[in-house]
Amino acid sequence: MWILPRIFGESQWTRAIFINIAVQAVLAIILEAVIFNYHTISVNLIYRHRFNEPSLLTAYANARSLLVYYSLFIIAQVFTLILVIDAVYQKNTIELIALAAFEIGMSAYSIIQFHQSTNLFDNTTDSKVLTLLGNSLHASSWAEITQICVMTMSTMGFLFLAYKLYLEFGWHIYKKIGADLAMRDRYKMYQIFMMLLKFDFFFFLGFSVQYLALLVVAWWPEADTPEETSELINKLVEHVFLSCLVTVAMLLLAYWGLRCECKIHLYAFMAFSMATMGYFIYILVQISQQPQRYIGSRAFLTFFLCVDIALIVVTVPISILCLRNFNQGLINHLSHSTGAASSTSHLMNPLGSAASGEREEKPVAQRWSIE
Repeated sequence: MWILPRIFGESQWTRAIFINIAVQAVLAIILEAVIFNYHTISVNLIYRHRFNEPSLLTAYANARSLLVYYSLFIIAQVFTLILVIDAVYQKNTIELIALAAFEIGMSAYSIIQFHQSTNLFDNTTDSKVLTLLGNSLHASSWAEITQICVMTMSTMGFLFLAYKLYLEFGWHIYKKIGADLAMRDRYKMYQIFMMLLKFDFFFFLGFSVQYLALLVVAWWPEADTPEETSELINKLVEHVFLSCLVTVAMLLLAYWGLRCECKIHLYAFMAFSMATMGYFIYILVQISQQPQRYIGSRAFLTFFLCVDIALIVVTVPISILCLRNFNQGLINHLSHSTGAASSTSHLMNPLGSAASGEREEKPVAQRWSIE
């Protein structure tokens, strides 16, 4: 158990926030699995009758695509738990603020989930779907309402604990980095950009998976003519290239460009970001113009697309600020963290306490080491 003190230190707040988010993850995953199971029963019921009633094909496709969003919510819980551990270990106040916003977003997502599930079949003009499902239509409502309550209470607790840790970590970073305000500002931009890349990865790929499932699961079975099939193939290729390959490539370019202070990498990241944002806006316009086609996923896709666009709007300007900080000495201090991670003795020695015979640069390196 030696690793626990190393990650959480001696602070009671770090342990409290981990317990809060771990309990939230366990409860939310259990409830989401229950919701998933209830919804799967409805999907299977429609599946068995879809060929007898052709009008059920659309309802089946929409209902089946909704399963993807339940899986994403479970993945989001694991993602949050990992980021909380990372923020506590790195003592990263910027990441704590972002996680607070992410918690609020997940609480909103649980409400959207309840709304989408409740209205999935209520908007259909075919009463056969409602008759077929009967009592199983809203059987998962109790679990969805409980999920909203769990997420709301957990988020409130997380916000309080994050504030306590914000005060604690702020003082730690001040002692660790020193009083050079310019270098602290550069390091702050570095932290913000790295944090944004983590959330970019989750939300970009989250949208990619949702839209890919919509194309393959919901629309592909409805393609009756060669023209419709060809259009779907074009959309599929377009989506895989722009929303999957390009987003992964641009995030990798941004990460390595920042770590190595390579301007070309960040310039490429900015160009790809603009192209990706144009694609997101194009999909958002399609959803608003054809709401009936996205009836089973409109709320979720709109939510993710708006978050994706907002992330790009924030990430690109921050990347420009990081670009301006290149060749200002930050990379030298970041490089010391590799050696510092294996030893904590330099954190305990006061400035100027270097052993005799050592060069004068060593105390400076100890003071400026950044994890």
